[in-house]
Amino acid sequence: MHLHVALWVCGTLLALLLGWQQRKCWRLIWQLNGWRGVAQQPVLWFLLCINLHPNSILDKVTRLRVLFQRPLAILIGTRALLYIDDPAGMECVLNAPECLDKTFMQEGFFARRGLLHARGQKWKLRRKQLNPAFNHNIVISFFDVFNSVGNQLLEQFATQPHLHGSAVRFKDAEDMLSRAVLEVSCLTIMGTPTNFTQADDAHIATTYKRLLEISAIKIVKPWLQIDLLHRLLEPQLYAEAAACNQLLVDFVAEIVQRKHRNWQLRNALDNGEDAPWQRRIFIEQMFQLAANGELTLQDIEDEAQSMVLVSFETVSNSIMIALLCLATHKGDCQQRLRAEIESVMPHGNDVSYVSVEHLQQLRYLDAFVNEALRLLATVPMNLRHVSRDFQLAGRDAIVPQNTIIVLDTFSMQRDTAWWGEKATQFEPQRFLQQQQELLQKEEELEQEQVLHGQSKYTPTRRHSYSFLPFSKGLRTCIGRRYSFFIMKVFLVKLIANFDFSSDQQLEELQFVEGISLKFRNADQILFQIQPRKSS
Repeated sequence: MHLHVALWVCGTLLALLLGWQQRKCWRLIWQLNGWRGVAQQPVLWFLLCINLHPNSILDKVTRLRVLFQRPLAILIGTRALLYIDDPAGMECVLNAPECLDKTFMQEGFFARRGLLHARGQKWKLRRKQLNPAFNHNIVISFFDVFNSVGNQLLEQFATQPHLHGSAVRFKDAEDMLSRAVLEVSCLTIMGTPTNFTQADDAHIATTYKRLLEISAIKIVKPWLQIDLLHRLLEPQLYAEAAACNQLLVDFVAEIVQRKHRNWQLRNALDNGEDAPWQRRIFIEQMFQLAANGELTLQDIEDEAQSMVLVSFETVSNSIMIALLCLATHKGDCQQRLRAEIESVMPHGNDVSYVSVEHLQQLRYLDAFVNEALRLLATVPMNLRHVSRDFQLAGRDAIVPQNTIIVLDTFSMQRDTAWWGEKATQFEPQRFLQQQQELLQKEEELEQEQVLHGQSKYTPTRRHSYSFLPFSKGLRTCIGRRYSFFIMKVFLVKLIANFDFSSDQQLEELQFVEGISLKFRNADQILFQIQPRKSS
């Protein structure tokens, strides 16, 4: 009898303690959705549990989100998970100092010790240290590399079976592009030629992609971040992850150590003085920081691993997404792009060297790229950790410390509330119209100001956070400009030299959350890629 009483007392105390720790989470749920939010928690827990896999979670969220009032909070233990899929919420979170850090769920990411997943003051310091390596002049100086590797890529495409009337599998085209972009990354970030465009015998590019897939699994199943549980529950996946990780660690470490020896030797010959003409790319910036005592060699290897990954994976994925949109809209869109390219390039269809000045004149290409990245967001979801309580803008809701915020960019960019009735259709014209409307409004504004000293016109535009191709706010992508330039240079060369077509329909794609967007039915996607005859 006494034992039963003791157990009852202990159980009551534990329940009270748990309730006390959850109080702010329940308050958030109530403030966002009232009794409805409280009552639907068991349903949300069930839906979350049965969809914990990258292959299903994105598709299910896309389908089920419309059944719930959003923003939506879910109680998970002593934390809240806050789901946001609207531009105002995105703007608030991405610009909130309290939401600067990534979440504990991303600790399973294999390249987690560099800038990509740094937190707090460490992230701020490292970002400040790395910013010079991605300034405008440095990025512009990479155009020789972009063009050289892009021309090599054209040669690879020209040797594929499509010359004999065969279809090219999506994954084969993706492999060629991934290797070329990885070579660009190694040349521009590490200053090291790799010849990946021709061959990747060590399977470095595919290993990066596989580790991203494993990282996605460990994010939705965070208990696998504990080595012992991972080894016990999924031994084959654990062994594969360990082998892949070691391959990439060795790959980057060998380059960094060799480049560091050469850098030290060169500095010794130059008596430690930088030549005034010399640009300082990422790896050289890292070595200089190490020479100043600000970094260790291990820090450099960690940063290099992180930077090589993000500078090639999202770019190659973005190009494939654009080519997929191009191939499924082989009529006016492709003809218009090619006509614009021929009108801008000095010798018509000669795209052997594409400059930044050329890209600035390709307005329809900009619209096409933006629409592809809108409809098929390269990074579908973003996660943030709340370091201290803050108020969600426009709402009487306090988001408590340690909340996990899920920013669903993919769904937002396909939502009719922000993009109209044709939100799920591919229409580059929507971005071109926006450019024209803004220019017209600016001209009207200037004329009114000249005539009356003030204007009744207010330029109207879509919410600036309804389209987030490379994120925004305090933690915006450091290589955003770099990524767009590579993507556009490669696309100009491919569009000018090949006709792309596919029987695949965008509506038939099955989406996978693999950190970057993937397709579950990728094996069924076939391209017809035919070389264009010289005019």
